[in-house]
Amino acid sequence: MSYSRHYSRRISGRAHYSVSYGASDSGGTIDGYAPWSEDVDIDISVDTSSFDHGVAKLKNHIDGLTGAVVATEAAQIEEKIRSANSIGQSLTTGFFSLISSEITQQIAALKSKVDSLFLKLNDMKSACEHIQHNMQQDYHRITDRYTSVFEELDRELAMRIASLDKAAYTLKRDSASQSQRSYDSTLSTVPTVFFSENSHAQGVLSAGKLRSNMNDLLQSATAYLASEKQISKAVSSMLMIGDWKDTTAVSLPVAYLAVRDSHAPMVEKIILSPTPGSLVDDHDLKNNILARFRKQNRGWKPMISEDRVQIERFLIPKVDAIQTSAQDHDARVRQTILQLWTTFTPEMLSL
Repeated sequence: MSYSRHYSRRISGRAHYSVSYGASDSGGTIDGYAPWSEDVDIDISVDTSSFDHGVAKLKNHIDGLTGAVVATEAAQIEEKIRSANSIGQSLTTGFFSLISSEITQQIAALKSKVDSLFLKLNDMKSACEHIQHNMQQDYHRITDRYTSVFEELDRELAMRIASLDKAAYTLKRDSASQSQRSYDSTLSTVPTVFFSENSHAQGVLSAGKLRSNMNDLLQSATAYLASEKQISKAVSSMLMIGDWKDTTAVSLPVAYLAVRDSHAPMVEKIILSPTPGSLVDDHDLKNNILARFRKQNRGWKPMISEDRVQIERFLIPKVDAIQTSAQDHDARVRQTILQLWTTFTPEMLSL
């Protein structure tokens, strides 16, 4: 594309000059420098029509070359795709044909093997049926022989037992006839008086036995009440508040549990050992103990290894002793408890 440019500049400089003057006295020449300046205007016109024509012609050639390259690349890609599809189809067909032929050969080999095994199994079945038939015949024959032997032994034993116990049977028949005769004869008052005295004696013996049992029960109850009263007095003396000169320090075992959760307030619980009296249900006592634990303001710390080992001495036997009707459920419960104990280490108050 043709274009024009205009440039305007001022140029300046110093020019050397030499002036000669006439001889007045002796004459001579004077040298010097004079400054000068000049405004210069330049217009430049550039004609690019021939260059533009050449560029347009070159662009046409490049566009044609680009189209040819794109067409060639598309044809090459299409040919590659077609070749890849053809190769893939051939590979797939060959693979499935190979697998099909392999499976067919294996099926034929296995079928022949199964047929031979089936014939062998039929032969074994026939042999087993024949053995079963022989065993049944032998069993019935042996059963009949031993049944007759045992029946003969039973009859022989019955006859021998009857001969050995003949005297006892005779005595039983005679005693039964005598007892029946006593009821039927005029001496029927004798057994009546005997039974009356016998029943009275049995009543006296039963009353004596009952009195002895009641005696033992009263003595056991007295001993239990005395021991309970003694323990209650001891516990009351331990819990009594006041200054006593003869008092001694007594400890009451108490378990304090606290569960902390980020989404819920702390849950506290007091566990007392089984004690006589109403200490277990004493809410004031539990509240007093909770207040004492809160008042101490002690910090929680992880459980040390010695305390953990001491607790495991009692915890593991308790877990192993879990026994219900479902053994699989017991195993899962034991595993879960031990896993929780191993994973989550409880904290304890620094006493």
